Amino acid sequence: MDTLSEARVVRLMHPLSLADSADSLFKFLSGWFGGPPLFQLERGHPRLRMRHAPFAVSIVERDEWMLCMRQAIDEQVNDIALNSKLQRMFSEMADHMINTDGQSAGIAAPV
Repeated sequence: MDTLSEARVVRLMHPLSLADSADSLFKFLSGWFGGPPLFQLERGHPRLRMRHAPFAVSIVERDEWMLCMRQAIDEQVNDIALNSKLQRMFSEMADHMINTDGQSAGIAAPV
């Protein structure tokens, strides 16, 4: 997010340091992929839409977040079938986070 100017809008939704966001994502993904439910043990059920509700998420933010996730997956996952499956899974999750019907609806206060 910090290195992609095309992810400017979604980057502005995050705090200056991405350390806590990266930690939360790691803990969520640990459980999502069948490992220890670190996020759930620390913060309860993920309830992704509820946790993202304070943020205006449109197709702009979704697309920018997916740009970052696609790059991360491409950098880490060489297996073509697994890469494709992960791309689809993250895309479905990102689609589910959309909570506005406009272009970019702006930025709400961080949670």
